Amino acid sequence: MDESKLNTTVRYKAKGNKTFKKYDALVLEAVKEDYITVEVKSMSDSPIRLSWNDPDFTGDVFGNKFECSYEFERSFTARAVVTSDGGAPSERIKRKRSGYPSPR
Repeated sequence: MDESKLNTTVRYKAKGNKTFKKYDALVLEAVKEDYITVEVKSMSDSPIRLSWNDPDFTGDVFGNKFECSYEFERSFTARAVVTSDGGAPSERIKRKRSGYPSPR
């Protein structure tokens, strides 16, 4: 999927404030009419899950409100896949058959 379709704007209102601030965000995962997971670029490194609330997606984290209007064609996941770099091979450990551990 084209990266420009993953970009969106999230409106954020801190607890106690009356106005929303707009932040750029990247949609990591979307399920049609259920939820989206966004990563707000300038706020935190952890993704935020916003639930579907009929025209927008909304979320609440410790009293802070998030809102997002995002339209998509189908459900998707855009998470990065972690690959190993060919480091040390994994070790296999066998469990001892008897119930009492042996001294070392």
